[in-house]
Amino acid sequence: AAVGDGAASAAGDSELESPARTKKDLYEARIEEFERVLSAEVIDLNALRKLALGGVPECRPGDVYSLRARTWKILLGHLSKDTKTWGESQRKRRRQYAEFCEEFMVDPTKVAAESDATDANGAASRNREGSLSTSQVDDDPLSTKSDSVWNKYFADNEVKDQIARDVDRTHPDIHFFNNQDGSSAVHKECMKRTLFVFAKLNPGLKYVQGMNELHAPLLWTFRTDPDEAESEHAEADAFFCFMEIMSEFRDHFCKQLDNSSSGIRATMTTLLGYLQEHDYELWDHLVNRMSIDPQYFAFRWITLMCSQEFHFPDLIRLWDTFLADPKGRLDSLLKFCVAMLVSARDLLLAGDFASNLKLLQSYPPTDVNVLIAKAQEIFAQSKV
Repeated sequence: AAVGDGAASAAGDSELESPARTKKDLYEARIEEFERVLSAEVIDLNALRKLALGGVPECRPGDVYSLRARTWKILLGHLSKDTKTWGESQRKRRRQYAEFCEEFMVDPTKVAAESDATDANGAASRNREGSLSTSQVDDDPLSTKSDSVWNKYFADNEVKDQIARDVDRTHPDIHFFNNQDGSSAVHKECMKRTLFVFAKLNPGLKYVQGMNELHAPLLWTFRTDPDEAESEHAEADAFFCFMEIMSEFRDHFCKQLDNSSSGIRATMTTLLGYLQEHDYELWDHLVNRMSIDPQYFAFRWITLMCSQEFHFPDLIRLWDTFLADPKGRLDSLLKFCVAMLVSARDLLLAGDFASNLKLLQSYPPTDVNVLIAKAQEIFAQSKV
């Protein structure tokens, strides 16, 4: 009898352990599938998108490269489908970013010194668009000339100061962005340069608070790549991927376009339209009965791609889905926001204006995988 009991116990233990082993086996198989798709000579974008929608596996000890970093670069167009072009295209872009930094990170005293040397040698001045011609440096810090190097320098410093304030507040609870070993200072300098270069290349928009939140996940993902040949160029790679994201979301940061068809108000209206279609009762409660302006919550959800609503590891997982969605990043984001609202419907329907606003501005801790599944469930049969 005792032996029988022991056998039964062993069988029970085996049954308890089986799901864990199965889950691990499935995870390993998923990694192998990613590696298979990413190692092809020509990447199957549809297959990669389908895999990434369910999340990209984390790096493991001993991995030679980051599945996520490579996947994101492909999904954001930084790497093409043809793997034979990767080496040259990345070298070209990284050189271009280095040139941007050299051109825009200006020290007037060095420009003046170079001007003196150029004049002494009789060399021609540089007149590349956006650069500081040596013919323009005959001024001083008190100059009021519109083309004064010093005037440009002081104006640039105002932008740099704004960027620095926001970068210093970026994810203070994450070691990568805030530590005592000095590496976080290096990472912050990368962010500051990237955002400043973006501002210089986009004078009509410049830098707007919140852009730092869209850049941070990219830099973290590329900088933590175990492939050192890639991670050392994380700043340049993150810059071009950030540019790609901003090409879709930039109008949300432009106040002059707030009321346009591509502005943030139109996007929030689209979000409420999705909610109205899929949960009329909740939409009616929030919009008509509570009169809660989406400006109070959806503005931040949309412009920052939910970067302040979830813990950083969850945010990274969420971006896997946003970047991979074949219908587009913005559409994926809006549908996820609908899932956030629907998942909290019981609390929202029972709440008053104050409690609902508090909930929407400080969304309760929730498993993002559950919310992603909810969004897929809600819109599975939708024509939207």
